[in-house]
Amino acid sequence: MRILLILMMLLTMNNIKAQNFENWTTLNISGDINDKFGLVLEGEQRYNHENKEIRYFHFDAGAIYKINNKLSIGAYYRELYEIKNNDRVLEIRPHIDLFYNINDNFKIRVRNEYQIKEKSENVFRYRIRPTYIKMFNDNIGFLIQTEPFFVGFDLVRNRFNPSLCIKIKKFTIEPGYMLESNNKNSWSNIHIMWVNTKINF
Repeated sequence: MRILLILMMLLTMNNIKAQNFENWTTLNISGDINDKFGLVLEGEQRYNHENKEIRYFHFDAGAIYKINNKLSIGAYYRELYEIKNNDRVLEIRPHIDLFYNINDNFKIRVRNEYQIKEKSENVFRYRIRPTYIKMFNDNIGFLIQTEPFFVGFDLVRNRFNPSLCIKIKKFTIEPGYMLESNNKNSWSNIHIMWVNTKINF
């Protein structure tokens, strides 16, 4: 598993030209309706230091169905606003997630999303995110994850993210670093300080 994570990170390090720096903050609120169904709400904003502006915001609403102790499926609606070429554009992004818990430390999320774009062609995109979590006690641990993005068979993006994991009852905060590598004719990097906050009700 560790070798897989390292290979995926290194895969996106060839021909890196552009560098950028951002701060991302995410708030995820989730809770169970019953033993099988749960609800999820999420908001995220991304601040770009070079342009000194919030360049991106999204809002998610979704439901998760637990098939068994290892496998769950979720359906979501995402609406996002992003600055592109000095214009703020809207994108609607419905997606379906499959969650599989291999064991207590290792899980995988597979996302199939349809990008409905305001000023360009719509596209299907696939994302695979393996995550390794190691808790030192009930409150403190760390996680490491990578997430390649595919359009068809083409790798268009990868996100590599190590972070701390701090749990206090139903509240979790994951402050960490993310390297996002994007392939648009050539590879470019975004260096991100990310704080992911989760509340379970």
